[in-house]
Amino acid sequence: MKLHRKLLVYLVSLVLSVLLVFGFINYQISNTANLDNDKHILQVSLQYHADILANLYRDKPELNTLLEHLQNKSRSPFFISILDQNSAYILKQTPPAQQYMPPPSQLIQARSGQANVAGQLYLWERVPIPGSPYQLLQIYQSRYADSLLNNLTMRMLITGLIIFWLAGWLGIVLSTTISRKMQAQTNAIQYQSTHDNLTGLPNRLLLYEKLERAILLAKDKSTQVALIVMDLNRFKEVNDTLGHDIGDQLLCQISERLQKLLSVSDTVARMGGDEFAILVTHSNETHIRDTIDNITDALRKPFSIKELLLEAETSLGIACYPQHGEDARTLIRHADTAMYLAKHHDELFAFYDRNKDPYSLKRLTLMGDLRRAIENEELELNYQPKAHILQRQINSVEALLRWPHPIYGYIQPDVFVGLAEQTGIIKPLTRWTLKTGIAQCAQWRKKGLQLSVAVNLSPRMLHNLELPTEIQTLLDQFALAPECLELEITETAIMQEPERALEILGQLHAMGVRLSIDDFGTGYTSLAYLKNLPVDEIKIDMSFIQSMLNDKADAMIVRSIIELAHNMNFEVVAEGVSSEALFQHLAAEGCDIAQGAYISYAMSAADFDSWRNDSNWMIPACPSTNPAEAIVLNLERGQPRDNSV
Repeated sequence: MKLHRKLLVYLVSLVLSVLLVFGFINYQISNTANLDNDKHILQVSLQYHADILANLYRDKPELNTLLEHLQNKSRSPFFISILDQNSAYILKQTPPAQQYMPPPSQLIQARSGQANVAGQLYLWERVPIPGSPYQLLQIYQSRYADSLLNNLTMRMLITGLIIFWLAGWLGIVLSTTISRKMQAQTNAIQYQSTHDNLTGLPNRLLLYEKLERAILLAKDKSTQVALIVMDLNRFKEVNDTLGHDIGDQLLCQISERLQKLLSVSDTVARMGGDEFAILVTHSNETHIRDTIDNITDALRKPFSIKELLLEAETSLGIACYPQHGEDARTLIRHADTAMYLAKHHDELFAFYDRNKDPYSLKRLTLMGDLRRAIENEELELNYQPKAHILQRQINSVEALLRWPHPIYGYIQPDVFVGLAEQTGIIKPLTRWTLKTGIAQCAQWRKKGLQLSVAVNLSPRMLHNLELPTEIQTLLDQFALAPECLELEITETAIMQEPERALEILGQLHAMGVRLSIDDFGTGYTSLAYLKNLPVDEIKIDMSFIQSMLNDKADAMIVRSIIELAHNMNFEVVAEGVSSEALFQHLAAEGCDIAQGAYISYAMSAADFDSWRNDSNWMIPACPSTNPAEAIVLNLERGQPRDNSV
């Protein structure tokens, strides 16, 4: 072989070798970069899903919440599963055939990994779902596999022979193109992880980041930041009645209106479902209230969707930095709490109030204290007499719950009863109250006192189908006749679920238990519904009674209620009778029973026994078939004295 040919062969071989070496190096660099990019994509997507599941689990801490959300969520190249604390599969999303699924032993040993299956590279990683005992596993099917490396030599030889002199230039072009595509894909995934797919608004994750930055800026400039959380009322009815497509269009139109209201520095985000958040920077109370007014005015106008006019009612919760929290997580939670308080009290908006927060440290402590107080018999019942006006005698008492807390002193019932309703402790609390009141009434009856006891019933208990059976069991346990027990229910409690309330009230009435509507005149009971209620008594709210001597309108209301109740064969009780003048005026109006400081304040059972011995009010004796068993009580008549001390 001639020298020039050898040199040509050597040169070609050298060029091909250099091409292969540099091609191999370029491939390794590109492959490593792509692998790192895939890992980043996996981490961003996994954290995004974990945050969504954490929010869902916080609102409804059940495994089914997570399972329902992830049904059919897996899409190539991502596959999602749920693990328990021991890294065992709970929900195993099955990808296509030949898909790699990490075994539990490998999951226990590491938080992430990768594997090659049938020439395809799979990346996996797991993270705990915040606020839950579960973990989220996600498998990512990489676009780059080691099988490319196995065929690298052949591909590079063919490429080198065909485009030998263009290899360097083409490599640069291909590398740039791939890099741009990968960057575009990364940007798209990043956008999807921080924005809502339906409305295009920032999601909870991006709102959290923006809120953190706004807090840092406000801290430096000593300014205020406000977070408004907005929830649509009865949005579920729109989806159930008109379909989810109408509901989605309504959400989109709402997001458009909200964006038009705010300045460039403010942010509107969709928290999920029908919940939105508005981040207002450089705010003060006037600015916040103006923003609230603008929101309500904008949403008050009907939304036109497919020739339908829909209205949107909202509840707003507001939390401000630094008054209500000094970090993003706290502000979001407090604004969410304020929104639910506004919704619960049927108000348009509410600022966060630490004293009303069911999840504040004090209230969380009180939950455990209340449960222990019930178990350890640390609660008290006080009894306030109810006087029959014409007969001028005491026929019944109302049992009023008291809680002497060892640290906070006596806690008002409206505080701990509301707490019990929110936490589910209301059932044992009601059971304790009924048992204690029935037991005390049975003791008085054994002493010969013809008394009945009235117990207030929580709205939550009025919808408990087991309540009549539980009450009958207690009556049998203490051998007390059903007519000696009276249950007081508010109008609001009755109207929450009228059909179920009517069913339970009917069962109690059939048992012989007396039923009373408490605080009548302040609720929403319609006359058409009232006539069907199996009640025996109506208690006029004290707000009408205490001002009836000076307010003609209140006097007219009291007179009308008395006349209406008598026409419907109901007895009438006047609450808040604090003077002789009120007592006499009610007697003239035909009221049946009076209750208030004029007769006596509420007192313990022991104090009641002392009071009845000294009081001028009569207490009838129980009828007895054996004359020797008759009990002589102080039946001295006369003007009852004022015991309001």
